[in-house]
This record gives sequence, structure tokens and C-alpha cells, in this order.
Amino acid sequence: MDGPARPIRPILGTAALLAWGLVPPDAIPGWPARVCVALRDDAPPARDDRSGRGYYEKLIEPARGQPSPPDPGVLATPVADIREYVLKPNFVATAGGARWTTNSLGMRDASYARIKPDGTCRVGLAGDSIACGWGVDDGLGFEPLLERSWGRGGEVEVLNFAVPGHAPGQRWEHFGRVGWSTGPDLVIFEGTTADLGWDERRLRALIPRGLGPEAPSYREALAAAGVVAGLSPAEVKARLRPHREAILAGVYRRVVADCRARGVPVAWVLLPRVGKVASQADRAAMVDLARASGFDRTVDLSDAFDGRPAPSLAIAPGDFHPNAQGHALLASRLVAALGDYVSSAMYASRTNGGDPLASAGPARGGASPVSRLPGVVPR
Repeated sequence: MDGPARPIRPILGTAALLAWGLVPPDAIPGWPARVCVALRDDAPPARDDRSGRGYYEKLIEPARGQPSPPDPGVLATPVADIREYVLKPNFVATAGGARWTTNSLGMRDASYARIKPDGTCRVGLAGDSIACGWGVDDGLGFEPLLERSWGRGGEVEVLNFAVPGHAPGQRWEHFGRVGWSTGPDLVIFEGTTADLGWDERRLRALIPRGLGPEAPSYREALAAAGVVAGLSPAEVKARLRPHREAILAGVYRRVVADCRARGVPVAWVLLPRVGKVASQADRAAMVDLARASGFDRTVDLSDAFDGRPAPSLAIAPGDFHPNAQGHALLASRLVAALGDYVSSAMYASRTNGGDPLASAGPARGGASPVSRLPGVVPR
């Protein structure tokens, strides 16, 4: 992943300034301000992690009040589908002192062979800016830490398909277009408590541009909400808001259905955001949605940062993204929660595509051994 760093572009400097609170977002014109605000703070005050206007609404609803496609800037490139943008491939930069590198598939990750090597277990990660390791150097996010822990001899590869700023449905659309071709044996779908309502906010901008209703992840919920082409942004917003949970549930069901159709187990992981306190009700709602959708494992790590001062874990004051220490905490919890699950997938990948869930075997009392680990909620 090492290579010569390219000059810092305007958006990267803007991101650093915004992260440290040195420049008010409204003072910076255009998409760089909106996307940097998106990367900094997608939620309202800490006492409520999801209600009110979040920064993703600022991203998709410019000052003139009309939704427009975001200009992806230096880190990404636009696409004409519900993802809106993806990371640029083979990209190297330095932002706020953090080194940023993408591979040929546009992943913030090491380079991997397109065809999975014999005897290798591949884990595919779908996620957002936290999973992407925003604000920390290459190699210091929880994903590369997991790979080093699980695959010291190269027998496990964790491929990171996360894209900063993507809502759950966009994450899965991206994985479907890029991730399946790499032959994963296990999928981890990462989320945060900000996911409640995130797709709804993105859809307010997508639908007036003719995007969204065709997406399998959204189709059922949008039909139930009566969302059709030709509605004004205000009408779209009014019809979508009561269906926030239904939209997310539809995404989750699609994730599970796609994985089961390919015989690949999928784990759902709920991660915390630094300084953003989620209520027990919101945590429970997220876990209930995941369980009802049929994920093979539901892992609630939203308490991973509880009891620790936010300044010691954030990449910058007021920023919810975890620093290297925060990512190390997440990695240690994930290793404990999913370690034997990954081992089962690795065994199955070496036995002609056997079922990782069956090979894990039941624990005493009929429960999976993984289900008794901290943070794991049995199905």
C-alpha cells in the first residue's frame, strides 16, 4: 500500500479544518463543505443519536432547498446509480496527517488477487466511514487489525468495501456490484445507530433525480410509502419519514436474501460513534430489526466506548470517528465476538464450500458458542 503521497487537494484541507472546528461549514462553498460536514457529524446532539436534522441532510439538501447530486471531489468519483459516488481506485493522499490509499478495486485496503487463492478464507466488509477508517492512517482501522489477528499466515483476508457517507442501502448496492466478484466466504455488514433514518434522508435527494425505486433494497418500502416518480422533494420527504424503520428493514432483508442465495453467512455488527450516545430504545430497535431480518449473527458493540472520555477516542474534538485507539478497541471486541465464526468459515472454505454455520456446531444447550460471547445476540 505504500507509495508516494500526492499533494493535498482543497477538500482534504477542508476536511481537516472542519474536523477540528476551525472553519464553519457555511463559510465554505460547494460540495467540499457538505461532504466534509457529512464525514464529521451525521447526527444531532449526543442526547439523541438519530432525531432531528443530521449532516447528511445538509449533504443532500443544498442551501437553495433543492436536492442535487453531490460532487464527489478528490476522494471519490460519481456514478449514475443509487451509490452516487465511490472511492477512486489506485489513489494515494494525506489528509490531516492521515495517509489514505485505495487499491485497484477502489477499496481503502491492500491489493488482493481478484480470484481468491486456494485455501484462503475471504471476509467481505460492507460499511461506512467508520469501517473505512476515516481519520486514521492506513493499517490502523479495525478492518486491517482484524485481518492481522485472524490471518497471520495469510489464510484469512478481510476485504474492505466500505465507502464514507454511504447509507445502508448504498453500502449493499456497492457490495453487490463489487464485493461478490471477489468470492467472499463470509460477509460482515457494519452499521451504527445513525442508520435509523439515514436511507430515508438519502432517498429524498435520489428520488427526484429518478434514482431509488428500482433498487431491490428500497423497492418494497417505497411502494408502501406511495413514493412514485414526479413527486416534489417536499412530498417525498413527507411520505418517507413515517417509513424510516421499514426502509432500513427492507435493506436488511435484501442483505440476508442475497447472502443466502449464494450460501454465504452474514453477520450484522452495530458499532458506536465517539461521543454520540444512543438510547437503549434505539439500540434495541436496531438489534430487533437485524434479528427479524435473519442475519446469521447479530453483534451489538454499541457499548464499546462506554465509560471512556470521548477526547481520548476521537480523531479530533467533536468528531465521532474513532482514532487508532478506538479502532483497536473495536477490533478486540470483534475478534472476541466473531473469531470462531471466522474459523468456521475458514474451515468450510477448505472443504469444498461447506456450510460454515453447520461446521461450527451447536454449543451445550443448543446455542452457538458465538452467541454466548459479549455483545452477541442469538438469532
